[in-house]
Amino acid sequence: MFSRASTVRTFDFGRELLKVAALVTMTADHVGAIFYPDLIVLHAVGRLAFPLFAYLVTLGIESTKKPSRYLTTLLAFAVVSQVPYFLAFGIQPFERLNVLFPLFLSALSLYFFNRGNMQVFVPILSLAFLSSIFFNMEGTFYVILMVGAMKLLRSKPELGVIVLLALNLVLLPDIQVLALLAVPLILLHVKNVLKMEIIISDNSRLYSVRKYAFYAYYPLHLALLYWISITFF
Repeated sequence: MFSRASTVRTFDFGRELLKVAALVTMTADHVGAIFYPDLIVLHAVGRLAFPLFAYLVTLGIESTKKPSRYLTTLLAFAVVSQVPYFLAFGIQPFERLNVLFPLFLSALSLYFFNRGNMQVFVPILSLAFLSSIFFNMEGTFYVILMVGAMKLLRSKPELGVIVLLALNLVLLPDIQVLALLAVPLILLHVKNVLKMEIIISDNSRLYSVRKYAFYAYYPLHLALLYWISITFF
């Protein structure tokens, strides 16, 4: 039983499974990039990460009751993650910005689109594209286009699949095409097959941990990979 002072929320367990899949595939990609650059299988597994993160950002900005807090959290972790990011990959501090930056720009654009504020959406989207290119962000425009495709996938699945096929087969006809392997898993959630809701309290430890663990994993795993690289390699 929940206390009267607590607020009850629905907890989408299927969404959490997608988060785990995104983190596992991303970690495999980073392990391959940092330690085993010639091990293609790790890079292949890592191609599934971008679509999963793009879908989760789409869900996040559409389901949050406090979009300003969601966007602030995403930007804050992007800034915090930059230090372990450039250390782990052995690059200069601002040689390339981590993937949370284009995800933030994508979420910001999607927020104004959902509100129907085209006067702000168009400039923000244009700024997002230009920033992702000129500031050399990881994933660049691909991340932004992927988030847009996931938005379409949620509302019109058939058309969304066509756009994803065009994006990954035509624009990026290389190993990135393996990103399409994540689409069936995402469609299971879109079709509510993977969506499993349970009820939790705001006061529960589970709610507190899951709220920020997904964001915190990104800088923490990069810091760990950097420590491993300087200690054992």
